[in-house]
Amino acid sequence: MNYGDAISKALPGTFVPDMADETPKTSAIPGDGTVLAGVAQPGAGEKSFLDTIKDVMSDVNTKMTTADQNTQDLAAGRTNDLSKVVTSVEEANLAFQFALALRTKLLTSYQQIQQMQV
Repeated sequence: MNYGDAISKALPGTFVPDMADETPKTSAIPGDGTVLAGVAQPGAGEKSFLDTIKDVMSDVNTKMTTADQNTQDLAAGRTNDLSKVVTSVEEANLAFQFALALRTKLLTSYQQIQQMQV
């Protein structure tokens, strides 16, 4: 039987896709549920959103500092490894673009929250 024959024998409204066991996996929201000044605090061993943002910004700063140092080393003749310099500069560029995109998304979210009716 070919595809066309199989489709022509299917009656409208009777086709149900095979759903096997595709139940979504769910779990409780991490943390102990305590609230301090309206902000949920992370549980033991969990990183807060603030810590995550600080880590991202620290990583961006490290990549930019490394790229700057590699560029200065190349200009001063202390290294001839052009691929290392180009790679570090591109990593810093991508990290900076990510940080800007993150900033834009956070500002947009903040503005949307500000405009909500309470």
